[in-house]
Amino acid sequence: RPPWARPSEAMASMGCNYLYMAPAMMVIPLFIISVINTFVAGPPLETLVFDSMNAVALDYMSTKVEESRVSVSVTPSSSVSHYFVFTCYVPESWKSASDKHVPLSAVVKAWDGDKAEGTETLLAHASHTGDGPVQAGAPKEYGLQLLQPLDGYEHYEIDVTAGGLDGSKAAKFPKMEFRLTYVPPRFTQTQIFVRLFFCAVTLLLIIGYCLAMARSESPPDPGQAWIAAILLLLLAVNDPLYAYRVATLGNDTLESAATVGQIVFSAAMFLFWLIMADGMQRSGAKTCLNFYLLKVLIVGAYTASACALFLMHGRIPDRLEVSSFSGTDSVTTSLVVTLIVCLSAICAWLGFLVLRAIYHLGWKNMEYIYTDREKSFVGMTLVFILLWVCGLVYRALHGQRGSWLMLQLPFLALSNSYLVLLVNAFWPGSETTISASIAASGPTVDEAGGSELGGVGGAQKLPKDRQGLLSGEDEDDD
Repeated sequence: RPPWARPSEAMASMGCNYLYMAPAMMVIPLFIISVINTFVAGPPLETLVFDSMNAVALDYMSTKVEESRVSVSVTPSSSVSHYFVFTCYVPESWKSASDKHVPLSAVVKAWDGDKAEGTETLLAHASHTGDGPVQAGAPKEYGLQLLQPLDGYEHYEIDVTAGGLDGSKAAKFPKMEFRLTYVPPRFTQTQIFVRLFFCAVTLLLIIGYCLAMARSESPPDPGQAWIAAILLLLLAVNDPLYAYRVATLGNDTLESAATVGQIVFSAAMFLFWLIMADGMQRSGAKTCLNFYLLKVLIVGAYTASACALFLMHGRIPDRLEVSSFSGTDSVTTSLVVTLIVCLSAICAWLGFLVLRAIYHLGWKNMEYIYTDREKSFVGMTLVFILLWVCGLVYRALHGQRGSWLMLQLPFLALSNSYLVLLVNAFWPGSETTISASIAASGPTVDEAGGSELGGVGGAQKLPKDRQGLLSGEDEDDD
């Protein structure tokens, strides 16, 4: 049995129902992470504001002002992580009706070591035609914005030039304000410590769960095999190489691998939920064609479209208008439509399965027909989805720039606490922890009144196929 079985049994002896306490325990890590986010991590983004008329010299950033050109040098080192956003614009208080907007162009270059002998690498560029005709994909407001993820280089330089877009006609640089937005080291260090803690807990869970499955006398049921696979994918969500990426000043390959792992984890969760929820309604044999095929096709389409969108366009921080990502094409549109349709189908199917169970059985019958493991799964999953949706709604309604970074640790804590509770519910060998807590705090079937369930004294003989969630192998569940 799991290492935390003894505290759970003690909780059961005090009359605490596992089905109610387990979902409530998911809120505790969220509260702790919220305190860490507020008092330890600090704001996820910091912004440095300067102008085009005065030079700036800091440890990690310096500017060079010329007649028609401004250069901004950024040295990430230990002060900048993940990415930075450079914005140049004219504040409202500086605008005048007589202003003439000259064309602007900006490029981002990077290099390692000393800047010499053509070692620079061109990473990004943007332009504005000024008072001329607006080009496709160019920003409408007078100004530029460049998002640059860190990609392992030691030095970055942003060159902003006024005049012809080809550099042939130089003009006096207009009076503009610059903003450099970046992720501060304090926030990144907090992320590193929290992620390493979750990785350590996940590794201990994987080792303990695999040992329990190996020592179990009965073969593992499909639900336990699913939990083992999802635990392995949870490592991708916790991102054990996050600290390495920060120490090496960014690695695009490792970040892409981590994001694809998160997409696969969400797909595995969707497929697990569909199989579990539908398995609670099926009493016959579950063949590949009539039970698994459609679920795998829908979740597979979701995974393929999400991974393709990420690999094509990358991960863009929220609330940023970046001109280099503004174009769309038929392939992108079809991928977005496929992703939306698949997510809608998954949500509608899950909702239908839950409503069908309530309609056919009613809450009272559900209490006694479903196994303890099934009931704990339903309760924890509903609370998990509700909390996740609340986070997404908060981000959509009240989110500001960097809100996704601020919500990363709460979502991470929610996913890890949910998996810990699932591991407890699906621990190989027994359901005694759950059953003991329910028996200690709730009436038995006989006490609840057997007239509603049928049978003598309320003891209803369940079919063998209804004794387990995904198979008929749990013979002790009646």
